[in-house]
Amino acid sequence: MTSTSPSPPPPPADAALLASAASADASFDAYAWAEEALSSRSDDAAALSALLPPLSLRSQALARGLHASLAQLALSAPQLQARVAALQQATAPLGRRLDSVYAHAVGGVDSGSSTPEPRGDLSQLAALHAAKQRLQSCAQALVEAAKWGRNVRTVVVLVEDPARLTARADATLAPRVREMRASLEVLRELPGAWDREQTLARLSAQIEAAVKPKLAACVRSDDAADATAALRWCLDVLASVDRAALVRDEFCRARPAAVHRLWFAHGEADTDTDEALGLWLDGFYARVLQLLQHEMRVARDVFGAEPLAAVLLQLLHDTLTPLAKSFRDRLAAGFSLQRLLSGFRATRSFAGQLLPLFRELESASAATADQLLRVVFEPFRGFFVDYNRFASDALTDALLRLVPPAVEAMKPREAIDEDDDDEEDTPTEDGALQNFAQRVEDAAASAWALLDESLQQCHEFSGGAAFPEAVEAVGAAVQQFTLALSATLPAIRQLREPTASAALGGSAGAPDWRQFHAALALLTACGALESDLCALDGRVRVRMRQQLAQFLGEAAGPSSPRSRRKKSVADTVGANVTLAELADPSKLVAAVAKIWLHDEPPARQTQFHQFELELLAAPTSVDARYPTALLLDEAQRALRSWAREAQLLTYDAVFLPIARVLETLPSNENWRKVPDATLGDLPTFSLLPQDYITLVADLLLSLLPQLEPFAESGSLQRAVVASRGAHESCVASEWARLGQLLHLAPPELAACQRLLFSSEAQRAEPPPTATQFVDLWTATVASGTLAALLRAVCSISTLSELGARQLSADLAYFHNVLSAVGGEGNWLVDDLRRALDSDPQAHAQHADELRAERDSPEKQALAKINACLAGVRQRPLWDSSTGTRQGQRSGMATIYFYYNELLRQSEAAATQAQSSSATADGHVKEPQQDDDGAEPTPAEPAKTSENQDEESSLPPSPADSEAELAALQPRMNRLAYLQTAVASNLDALARALGPKE
Repeated sequence: MTSTSPSPPPPPADAALLASAASADASFDAYAWAEEALSSRSDDAAALSALLPPLSLRSQALARGLHASLAQLALSAPQLQARVAALQQATAPLGRRLDSVYAHAVGGVDSGSSTPEPRGDLSQLAALHAAKQRLQSCAQALVEAAKWGRNVRTVVVLVEDPARLTARADATLAPRVREMRASLEVLRELPGAWDREQTLARLSAQIEAAVKPKLAACVRSDDAADATAALRWCLDVLASVDRAALVRDEFCRARPAAVHRLWFAHGEADTDTDEALGLWLDGFYARVLQLLQHEMRVARDVFGAEPLAAVLLQLLHDTLTPLAKSFRDRLAAGFSLQRLLSGFRATRSFAGQLLPLFRELESASAATADQLLRVVFEPFRGFFVDYNRFASDALTDALLRLVPPAVEAMKPREAIDEDDDDEEDTPTEDGALQNFAQRVEDAAASAWALLDESLQQCHEFSGGAAFPEAVEAVGAAVQQFTLALSATLPAIRQLREPTASAALGGSAGAPDWRQFHAALALLTACGALESDLCALDGRVRVRMRQQLAQFLGEAAGPSSPRSRRKKSVADTVGANVTLAELADPSKLVAAVAKIWLHDEPPARQTQFHQFELELLAAPTSVDARYPTALLLDEAQRALRSWAREAQLLTYDAVFLPIARVLETLPSNENWRKVPDATLGDLPTFSLLPQDYITLVADLLLSLLPQLEPFAESGSLQRAVVASRGAHESCVASEWARLGQLLHLAPPELAACQRLLFSSEAQRAEPPPTATQFVDLWTATVASGTLAALLRAVCSISTLSELGARQLSADLAYFHNVLSAVGGEGNWLVDDLRRALDSDPQAHAQHADELRAERDSPEKQALAKINACLAGVRQRPLWDSSTGTRQGQRSGMATIYFYYNELLRQSEAAATQAQSSSATADGHVKEPQQDDDGAEPTPAEPAKTSENQDEESSLPPSPADSEAELAALQPRMNRLAYLQTAVASNLDALARALGPKE
């Protein structure tokens, strides 16, 4: 073996490597050092021979340091000793391998071989690095184990006396707990980890329990600024045991205690009125703002600047949320929209004062603005959710206070005429109706002012988000208002009940035109209500468009309906705002309303979106014959129902006297008259109309001069508005009764109702003139009269030929009257009078011909009316029901029975009169009795209802017999008349029946 020469000195790069290997730095990484050495000499492995001695020295130094640490710690744990022994055994082969690598490297250099050895043996360096890491972790575990033991012993001593701990406020407690948590993480993989976790949990609970009393005392002190240091110590200690949130929760919960006492200490007198509530809330919110400003400084010192926004929000939440239910109860007590807005304005002002406070904080964001608005306006959210009910109830109460009281029972005009002294003090029924109509018209301005104010209050409260509910509330309130007005009509109608003299017909049955004009005044008041409502509707629609554009953030005005449909509901209500944008009060209210609307169910969000689209699609102005409400259509429909009641009241003032006249038509004796046989073949003359039809005609014709002066007055336009649809609402019931009698189909009934009305007049676009107004009401009354006349005619039981001619003459006269009042095309009456002029067989044939034309409703209605009259004409005059012999004999038996009863009652009356006379003169003797007993007195005859009425109407019996006979004389005369009449009827019936079989 050749002798080796000394190795040359290392190059400068190797010198640096050797210097770093000889360093005493504890963080020396042998693996990184070896990698750097290999990379610098990748082409010559023999050059690494100079690096092996320093590496060996470094390993020996590390081993000596480890043994020294073990000796210093003097740990005798069996587990640790076994682990160290295992490490020594594991490093022994590595040492031997390093020696062999070193020897091989030295031999390669001496031999001067140019072929480098394979680099697979360098993997041993990686094993060396892993061993080094294990040694370091073991060393760190030993160090952390020692720290854990020391800290546990120290903390146990501190928590044994909680009072001493809180009094001294030991500053080392929190760092020691943090060190324990760090040691726990390092020793997690070593045996005993579960025991260490339980120890830390137990000590954390003891620390929390020991610190809580001191924390409660600090946050409840009168001035928390004096306890800032103690609060910071509590926060530091509780943060070390992961309970830092406890300090913020306790701080935010305890600090508002004085504000809560102020809220619940108020008296009812402080908020009994709407203005008082707003003033009291202003003072309360000022106290809350003062609290927040003061506690913000304390929170900045205790919690720092970063979480300050969250702390203030929680403090505000804990201040106002416990008061939300009590706040809602105070608003609901004696609720009114004005009271709600009084509290809302104070809250809105308070929210505006909070904004600068939060804008100063760097951590404030859009989420902060959302939470701030939710907390501050939470008491009002329930009113937004159920806005329809609250607004409807409040508006209904206000409108019902405007309803005039029901008309009291007035003294009849006849009684006033008899008592002239009280005439000036006692109003008549038409005067009461006039006063009622005037008060309704006066209430219109106040009512619609309330509606307008209600919609403006909705905008102030919700920014427009509750517009659909506000419009529904208006419709419901107006409906209740009109129902209350309708409830007064029974009292008004009671004043207009026909008197006994009016029911008898004649001039006493003429309409009271003063009542008719009073009803027209009420109709005019209805028109004023509807016209003013439609004018309000136009103004409100324009204003709502602008308000919704502002609510939705459309500065350039609302977009088209088509572009609005492309936006989803979430886009409409889900926009976020920043604190800077809330400086504008209108944007503040809109932001609150959007938050509320976003939390509502999808159905309500869709309703709002649909309302917005319909409002945009509606025309700005409506050009129609009558005023029309597009937005407040429900309210207009309610007014139309009330107007129909006023139309019926006006209509009945003229029609009811006519109807009372026509009630006697079916029982007219002229329908059953037959030509007198004693007259022979004398020529027949044209028949004159009867009194009933001339009276009806006079009533119809007298309507024109009553309507024309009113139509020329300034009330025409309002009366026209209220008269819309008067024909359908007034005459429908009369035609329906006729349809029930004749089984008319709906198209046939509609054809009859349109009889006196031209479709061109109904479709005319210009406003109706005075002539058209007069024609409307005359045609309406004439149509109802025609329906009542036809129903009375169809109710006739039997109709002779002479009666048919008389009915034809009456209808011809009525046809002329209808032509005079505007019913020139009255084909129904014209056809009936012509059919009645023919014989019964031709009349029936005419009805069949009309029935064959099934495609014409008019012909079918004519066919049914003619068929009814043709059937009446074919009935026998002697029997209107069955026409059988059995019925004839039953009728004869009935007549004989009543005849005998009348004779018996007349004899009994005469006997009673004689006996009373004898008693009065003192000539009555005691009745004789035989041996068999007393003679029974004859039974008292039964009294018919007619005689009972007459008897009840007689005065008390006078004392003398002549006065008693005079009192009985009218009854005896009536009985004699009935006896004669029955005898005449029996003779006539016997002649009609002929000889008996």
